[in-house]
Formats: sequence, structure tokens, C-alpha cells
Amino acid sequence: MTHLALWISQAQFFMSLSFMLLFLLLEIGLAWALAFFRLRALGGEERWLQAYRFWVRIFALAFIVAFGAAVPVMIQFGSLWPMLMERIGNVAGPLLAVAVLSVFLFKSCFVGAMLFGQRHIAPRLHAALVVIVAVGVTLATLWPIMLFSWMRTPAGAVFSNGQYIVTDWSSVFFNPSFPWYASLLILLALATASLFMLGVAALQGLWRSLGEADRAVFNFSARAAVVSLLALAVVSILAARALAVHEPGRAAAAMGYWQSAGQPSVAILAVPDGQGAGDRWAWRWQGRGGGFLARDLDGGYRGLDQFSGMAPPRGLTFWTLRLAVLGTVMVLLAAALGWWRLRAHGGEPHALSRWLLHALVAAGFGGWWVAVLGFAHVIVGAYPYAVAGTVTLSEVLADVSVPILLAGGLALLLVYALCMAGFLQLLWHYVRYGVVPIARHRGRA
Repeated sequence: MTHLALWISQAQFFMSLSFMLLFLLLEIGLAWALAFFRLRALGGEERWLQAYRFWVRIFALAFIVAFGAAVPVMIQFGSLWPMLMERIGNVAGPLLAVAVLSVFLFKSCFVGAMLFGQRHIAPRLHAALVVIVAVGVTLATLWPIMLFSWMRTPAGAVFSNGQYIVTDWSSVFFNPSFPWYASLLILLALATASLFMLGVAALQGLWRSLGEADRAVFNFSARAAVVSLLALAVVSILAARALAVHEPGRAAAAMGYWQSAGQPSVAILAVPDGQGAGDRWAWRWQGRGGGFLARDLDGGYRGLDQFSGMAPPRGLTFWTLRLAVLGTVMVLLAAALGWWRLRAHGGEPHALSRWLLHALVAAGFGGWWVAVLGFAHVIVGAYPYAVAGTVTLSEVLADVSVPILLAGGLALLLVYALCMAGFLQLLWHYVRYGVVPIARHRGRA
């Protein structure tokens, strides 16, 4: 099996995972925003009910696309990496089964009632359903995150005779990296949805005068975006420090710490040389970064030179992190500026300049930018392992020719492009024309 086939398989699988992640984050974040809107509407404020009726349709679109995008991921899990389940089936099988069961349970029991039952049940009961859906979609997502984090820190199981055998399910569930990856996912979902709502509200503000409900969403999403992005930044820093001991290769590549000898320093920007021995050019913060690196048995900091050919790709691991940080800073500045200008003008979006509204529209997709790059950093940083320290990607890769892999990847890319175009077209329609209010009671013929 060639390295080209391995990289194409990884790229294809990453593309499918990323597409699912985009809408999964939007689904989770919008679910919690809808819960907030619906609970506020119980106080008699019509604007929050109108906001709920608009955004529940976009939530439904994101839910359907995320649900459909999970199918290719499950297929590729078995077709691209057929030997992986032989290695980790005792762990992955139950976790994936519970994840699928959770999705179908909440989809069949609660999501339908939430979307179509508003006119038929009491407002308080409907609000409770919306909260249950928000909790449900979050919990259903935590199961695959649990598996993903376990593959980074395989606790609670022993590797024997070519497969993992579970010894302690509680250690599998609460492996060392699970709290960090779960927290990052939830905060990223809230940030993604808040930025998306802010971008849509800004786009509406460019076209027309905003109604009371639109102004409420504008102010809410600006505050939520700033708070969630700040929380995401703090948790990301804490997670990087905590996970360095479990993912030493990724930590060294992320910091640009190539050689173990020498004072650790953070490479803010760098151009690695082609020999893997250092940098052609680097802008470093000297004496900093030790907390983000793993240590060896002698207490020294571990550089990439200690991984003897099993280190992750230096350039990709290094630059995906910097681009993710850059994206986070840019959207945070845009959201913070929007919030500040709103506060200065009594919460009136029409007082914002058109250039700021255009900037907020662009920032609306910033959550997706940060999510894809952050996810790429974690995935690339785990290379060459599928399960940290034991199972490599090359040993579980399917024996498929490069032309077939390319054809399959291009076909998937076309399907994803069509799905994204359809989603954006429907979103454009909703933004431009709004939704038709639904009467609670109908007369009889």
C-alpha cells in the first residue's frame, strides 16, 4: 500500500467528518439557542416566540443534513479502515451502538414533537420538549466524542493479541482526554451557532429595517458569541497543557519544538527546513511554552526528535493551529466590536455602519473555519496512529487502488457541494422572506 493511498484515504475521511461536524456543531448550538428563546417566550414576550419560529426551521435543516452526513462517515469507517474494528471493536462497537440508538430515540420521540407539536400542546410542555431536545442532541454527540477521545488516550482496555479488551468501562467512558474534547466541542458548537446567528442578523440588517425579534436575536447572538469564544479560548489553553502528556508528538509539533536539547520556546511563526532538524526562519517567544510540552523520564522536554519517524507532519500540525487561532481572534474581534457598538447605541443594529455589518456577515461562517482547522490540527497531530501508541493507520487501511479512492473522493466532494448549496439556498430564502406565522387555532370548514 503506497503512502499516496494512505493520504488520499485520510483526506477523504477527513472531508466526510468535517462536513458532518459543520452541521453537527450548528445543530447543537441552535438547539440551546432555541431552548433559550422558547423559555423566554413563556414570559409573554412575543419577540422571542417569533425568533424561535424563524430559527427552528434552520435548526431542522442542520439536523437533517447532519443526520444524513453521518451515513457516509459510518460507511467509510468500515470501507477505508476495515481492520480497525478488529482492533478496537470491543470498545467502539458498544459506544457507536449507543450513539446510533440515542440519535434515533431523540429523533423519533422528541424532535418530531418539538417541530410539529407547537400548535397541539401546552406552551410549557412544548418548552420542556425544546430543552429535552437540546440536552438529547448534546448527549447523543458525546458518545462518538468518547470514542474519539479514547483513541487519543486508550484507558480502561489492554491491547492483547492484536485487539483491545475492555477491563474497566468507567475508565473508557471517562478517559483522561474526554472532558477536554467534550468541553471543546460544546463551546465550539455554542460559538459556531452564535456567530452564524449574528451573521444572518447582520445580513438581514443590510437589506431592511429589523423587527423586534430580529433585534433581540442580533443582541443575543453578539453577546453569546463573545462569551463563548472567550470561554473556548480559555478551555483550549487549559486543554493544550493537560493533553500534552498524552499527545507529546502533537504538542511538540504545535509548539515548533524540534530538538529536545535546549530551552523550550513557543514558535509563534516559523518556516521549518526540509531536513526536519530546525527552522529556516522563526519568530519565537523565548523561555515560554514549557507548560505545553511533554517531559521524558529524566524530566527533559520532549521534542520531535524523540519520536524516531513516528512524529506527525510538522508543517500541517504547526500551521493548522496557527490558522485556527488567527480565525478565532478575527471573529472574536468582529463580535466584540459589534457588541460594543450595539451597547453604545442602545442595542439598535440600524446604528451600525455598513462595513461593520459586512464584517459580521463574514464572521458568521467563522465558527466553521475555526472548527475545521482545529479538527484538522487534532487529526493530523495524531498521525501516524489510529489509536495512540498501538494501532497505526497504515495497518488498518483497506487495499484499494488510488484511482478508485480518487473517484470516490471526487464523488463525495460533489455530493457535499450540492448539499451545501442546497442548505445555503434555503437559508437565503428564509433570510430574505422570513417565515409565515402559523395560527394556533383554526376555524372549521
